Amino acid sequence: MVRPGISVLLQERPELVAGQRIGIFTNQTGVLPDLASTVDALISVADVRAIFSPEHGLYGAAAAGAEVAADVHHSGVPIWSLYGAHLAPTPVQLNGLDAIVCDIQDIGCRFYTYAWTLVKLMAAAAQANITVIIADRPNPLGGMIEGPSLDREQRSLVGGHDVPIRHGLTLGELAQLVQRELELRCTLVVVPCAGWRRDLGWTATGLPWVPPSPNIPTPESALVYPGTCLLEGANVSVGRGTAKPFEWLGAPWIDGVALAAALNAHLLSGVLWRPLRFQPCAAPYAGETCGGVQLHVVDAAVFRPVAAGLALVTTMYRLYADQWSWDRAHFDRLIGSAHVRAQIELGRSLAELSASWVQDEAEFAKRCAAVRLYA
Repeated sequence: MVRPGISVLLQERPELVAGQRIGIFTNQTGVLPDLASTVDALISVADVRAIFSPEHGLYGAAAAGAEVAADVHHSGVPIWSLYGAHLAPTPVQLNGLDAIVCDIQDIGCRFYTYAWTLVKLMAAAAQANITVIIADRPNPLGGMIEGPSLDREQRSLVGGHDVPIRHGLTLGELAQLVQRELELRCTLVVVPCAGWRRDLGWTATGLPWVPPSPNIPTPESALVYPGTCLLEGANVSVGRGTAKPFEWLGAPWIDGVALAAALNAHLLSGVLWRPLRFQPCAAPYAGETCGGVQLHVVDAAVFRPVAAGLALVTTMYRLYADQWSWDRAHFDRLIGSAHVRAQIELGRSLAELSASWVQDEAEFAKRCAAVRLYA
């Protein structure tokens, strides 16, 4: 079984935290393989003085985009939200700390916010001369790189640095890359997982799956998210408020049978599309019956989620141009540029769109070679 970095830290490198005044950047995914709390485990061996939480809060209960307030842990340690009044720790919140331990499950997608909150934390730690210790965890999407790069003008908390949508790095590796390329002067220590390889699917790790956010309930939802989340840049439900978020996709004006047939005609590797109807209980279309599709990943090793997501966007745009509406700013942030949307509007094919980012993927593979910790 794979051992996450927090297990390695506690069992083999306790000197990193023993007797230190520490903060912890974590959420509900910060658990040991037996599901014991990382926070409680660190409290037993170190002087824990602060807890920092990302989007969705320490317990993963807040909705996407909802501001999270400060709180107090059951141990009495203050919980400082980094998704509310502040997006980075303040000097007062960092006062007196020797180090901050990060133990949080990322999902390997550029527009998932946890990595960029960590980068902001690293920048604040550099200013305060505080060491950042990342207890690494597997990338649920493995080591595959896929998708276009990020234009500088599109940088935000859903993309804080130029990496592909599916970047193929663990959080520890990504932090090392960003530290190097943005010249963040914090002291960074990464404690790698033991026994993880990039070709391991989540089930093969033997680790429990703790949903990293409310609408990523399973490893399957994480696998499709880098593609299907792109539909949040249009007037389409991505299945929030259903049993299969990011797997059930549609709108009241979609004919699921026609859409599934058109998507299956793409013959994308590793995925089949099934027509369905569903009623989301979250916007858009809360309480309305939507026609649409469910994507079924039949071979994760060859499945390309970003290509699948662009197939959805281009096919829906072609079939339902009269009903389709962009949230242009958000779609551009997610895909990484205004160029891709412009090409879709010009009728470019999925093959043409995918070909446009092959060079981006190759250049990124070269950039991250020096920070890879796993085979």
